Amino acid sequence: MTKFFIFNVVLNFAIAFLVYSAIMSYQASNHLFLFISIALLVVLIYLKVVLLKMVKKDAAKRSTEKVDLPAKKKKK
Repeated sequence: MTKFFIFNVVLNFAIAFLVYSAIMSYQASNHLFLFISIALLVVLIYLKVVLLKMVKKDAAKRSTEKVDLPAKKKKK
């Protein structure tokens, strides 16, 4: 679970940096860097969505395991 947290923090910093670089490159009229930063921003947002889905699935799996454990102990 901690690797998901660390990956999420790194993604947030990278997304913030790319937004900042896109704004600065737009103000400097440097369209090449603007397009590169927008393309990388789209990729990182996609990775963030995938990460959120993985964490949601993992949390649901852990919660069902916690619910099942007391029921199994009572049967024995």
